[in-house]
This record gives sequence, C-alpha cells and structure tokens, in this order.
Amino acid sequence: MQEQCDNTIQLCEERHQLIFMVQAQQVQRSLSKLIGTGEEPKHSSEGQDILASNSSVSRSYHYQTAYVSFIFRSYDDTIENIEKYFALQENTWGILLLAHAVHAFHTGLISFWVARKSKEQ
Repeated sequence: MQEQCDNTIQLCEERHQLIFMVQAQQVQRSLSKLIGTGEEPKHSSEGQDILASNSSVSRSYHYQTAYVSFIFRSYDDTIENIEKYFALQENTWGILLLAHAVHAFHTGLISFWVARKSKEQ
C-alpha cells in the first residue's frame, strides 16, 4: 500500500497536480498511523501553500486527521481538528455526494463521542 501511495504522490507531483498530491499524502499519513508506522508526509513548499490557501484541501486534511484521532480516541486532537473541519464547512463545496455522505456519517460519530466525553469531564 505504501508503494502505491508513493507512486500516486510522485505522479501527481510530476504532473503538477498539487491538490491531489496533498490529499494523497494525507491518505498516506492516515494509513501510516493506522498500521502503526506513524510516518509523516513531507509536504513540498507548494503543497504547504495549497494546504494553507485551499479551503477544500484544508477541510479534507482536518477531516482525515480528526477521523484518525477519533479511531485512536485522542480526545484533544479530535476536538481541535473537528472544530477546524466544521469551521471550513461553510466555505467549501462537497466534492462528491458520496464523500459528503461519508464525512457526514463520520463527523456525526465524532460529534456524538465528543459530546459524551465532554459531558463526563
């Protein structure tokens, strides 16, 4: 899987498809955390600029980060990233209806867990 992610990222970089490259790096980061290696992607300066300036890419980044944090029950990281995700929701379009449905389902799970956890504290 790592090799496929690397190939996708390299292809995106060669073709200057920076938005897809940054999103592929985020998927690679999520997979890395889930399998236990925890490797962080190395974003190019252009990739950092896209992440900082493109609301849709930033929203996707915070969704992925919140979801992985939720899976590992990292409360503070989940809260931080889900708040950033929701803050960007009004300024971005759903990329695909299916992706939006998946995001809505998972952010609902995350919101439910955060509400229960914060009530306990």
